[in-house]
Formats: sequence, structure tokens, C-alpha cells
Amino acid sequence: MQGTPLAATSKINRMTRQITLATLTPRFLLAFDSNHAAAQAYPSKPVRVVTMAAAGALADSVTRITFARVAEVLGQPFVVDNRPGAGGNISAALVGKSPPDGHTLYLTIQTVMVVNPFLYARPGFDPLRDFEPISMAAKVSEVLVVHPSLGVKSIADLVRLAQARPGQIGYSSAGNGHPTHLMMELFQRKAGIQLSHVPYKGTPQAVLAVAGGEVGALNIGIGLARPHIASGKLVALAKTGYPSPDALPGVPALTTAYPDAEYIPWTATFAPKGTPGDVVAKLNSAISRALTAADIASKLKELDLTAAPSSPGELEKTMRADIAVNRELVKSIGLKLD
Repeated sequence: MQGTPLAATSKINRMTRQITLATLTPRFLLAFDSNHAAAQAYPSKPVRVVTMAAAGALADSVTRITFARVAEVLGQPFVVDNRPGAGGNISAALVGKSPPDGHTLYLTIQTVMVVNPFLYARPGFDPLRDFEPISMAAKVSEVLVVHPSLGVKSIADLVRLAQARPGQIGYSSAGNGHPTHLMMELFQRKAGIQLSHVPYKGTPQAVLAVAGGEVGALNIGIGLARPHIASGKLVALAKTGYPSPDALPGVPALTTAYPDAEYIPWTATFAPKGTPGDVVAKLNSAISRALTAADIASKLKELDLTAAPSSPGELEKTMRADIAVNRELVKSIGLKLD
């Protein structure tokens, strides 16, 4: 069969491209304009911010302080919805199944996202599959403390005593899988010692257990420990987490002795997977503006927290790194919850 002349072929190709562009460009522009308009209009109604914390807890305070300012920035109410229970699984599953339109958000502590998938047989959500990272919120300043009856004044003293009495020194936590538990497990492994875990129902009980001499040690938020340190009921051995430079002057950082024993608790904001990128960017910008405001950073500092806004990519990178650490840590502990 005779071929089509070159000139005719070129003309046909030009016509085909014109028809294709004429057909597709309006659809593409319509979709682009719709998404852009939705992002420009966002938020178009009050936004629900779910938190896994009970009212008055540290994560609840971070949520309320941060999103009160975000509401001012974006011009809509951001309503806090406290959904405690099941170690955060209830709240995470709720948000993970919510419409991805930016009107339901999630502020949580890191263990929900990087520990629960390995701790629970059926957590009800997948942190990477079900959520869009938006921004880190705050990092927690903590301290490793002991009861004075142990007679130790430094981390080196505690390690020597624990080596001489393996498994005989107890440490309290706010429950299995809580940061207060996992931090001490990581420390034991890096220091080559064996302590005895005594879980309590919450952080206040865990602190009082050490202050009262029921158990010997604890790693806890500086704000909760500070009054007991001042009264002499607790002895501060090392700062952990993400302490501000002026927190507990004279107390060394744990990383000075054990660089790999650091466990930094954080809080962060997420949206359901599929939330438009423009909406995520708008939320990230508003949260960053809130957290970098001097008065907001000061309020968080009063709670011994450090404002730590991040990009969505930075938050995801932190999540993936912590997931890798905790997968091995939970496995090594042999801890599993129903």
C-alpha cells in the first residue's frame, strides 16, 4: 500500500494534537481551577482537631495552644475533640477514615504513629497509608530521675548500681508502650543494664511512685518532675528528650554518656490520606506561623516543650526513622497488646 505523503502526515499530526488539546485542556483547567479554588477557600467551615489525649494532658495543651492561633490565621474555628482510649488507636482510626478535605485533623504523640503498629495486633490504622503528614508541633523536654534512697548522683552511679544489682532496681512508667516505658528500655540496652519495669495507669501515678519511694527511677517530662526535684524528693541525673538550654542548669544531657540512647517524644499534626496538597501546604504555613510566634513558643516553654514546626517531608522522614527504631525495640522487649 502506498504511504502517506510527509506533508500530509505532518498536517494530520498537527490536527490530532490540536483536537487532543482542545478536548483535554478544558478538563484539565477545570480540575486545576476546582482544586485551586478549594484550597483558596479552605477552611470553608469549622475544623475538627482530634487528639488522642484527655483534656488537660500535655498533648491536649499543645493542641489548644497551637490551634487557637491557627484559627486566627485562617479565620475559622478549630475545635478540639478529645478522643482518649486504646493507646490512641481509637482517635487514629477515626481520623484515618475521615473525609480527606482538611476539615478533620489529628494531633497526636509520636507513639501512636511509630509504636502502636508493632505494639497492637490490630491497631485499626496504618500511619503511612492512612495519613498525610502536615507539621511537627512540639518536642518534649524530659529528665531521668531517681529516688534519693538509691544514693546515686549521676548516670554513671546508676549504671554501676544496676550492674551490681541486675533486675533489682525498679522504674515506673505510665503504661506498657508509653514513651516513659520505651525510653527506659532503650537506655537499658545502650547502657548494658537490667532494670525492672513497673507500669502505672498514668504519668501522675508514675511520678508519685518514684517520689514516694515505691520504685527507684523514672524518665518523665521536666515540668512534672521539677517540683519534686526542687523539694528533694527526686534527684535529677540527666536531661533527655529535647530540653531547652536553660532547663535544669547543671544537669547533663543523657547523650553525653550514651549518644544512641536518645528517645525524643514529639507531637505532630496529620490529615487523612488524600487531603489536597494545597490544603496541606496552607495548614503547614498556618501552623508554622503559630508555632514561631513568640507568645506561643513562650506558652509551650512554660510546659517545658520546644516549638518545632517542620515541613511535611521532614515529619515523614522523622516518622520513618522512628518506625525503624521502634519496630526493633518493641520486638526486643517482646511486648504485644491486644
